[in-house]
Amino acid sequence: MESVGLDTGFFIKVFEGDPRAVQVWEKVINGELKAFTSSLVLFELKRLFHKLGRIEEFGAVREAIFLNCEIVSVDPNVAESGADISHGTGLPSVDALIYASVGKADRFYTTDRSFEVLGKKKKPRIVVL
Repeated sequence: MESVGLDTGFFIKVFEGDPRAVQVWEKVINGELKAFTSSLVLFELKRLFHKLGRIEEFGAVREAIFLNCEIVSVDPNVAESGADISHGTGLPSVDALIYASVGKADRFYTTDRSFEVLGKKKKPRIVVL
């Protein structure tokens, strides 16, 4: 089964109703794609919901992510891989750790163009929405 890594911006696009993001999310929900995301994405989303004054909505979002994604925590292997990814690319630490967390995925959906510094050689392949 094809798998996808999902960044914070991907989920924001889903909330905004972006057709490409919604289509991918529906495939995840329907079991057509296996999804990975980082525990750091949960951090960023919860922080955003606090900032927007919509924290009461976060529980439903968290539940949907837990039901449909494999949540990968930053363990020593992810930490070291993230350091390797960040080194020499200028990719911010949290972004490198998120990318390292979803290393098993075939594609990585994000809205953050900073990931483009990784080029086309890296797996998962980066798809900027």
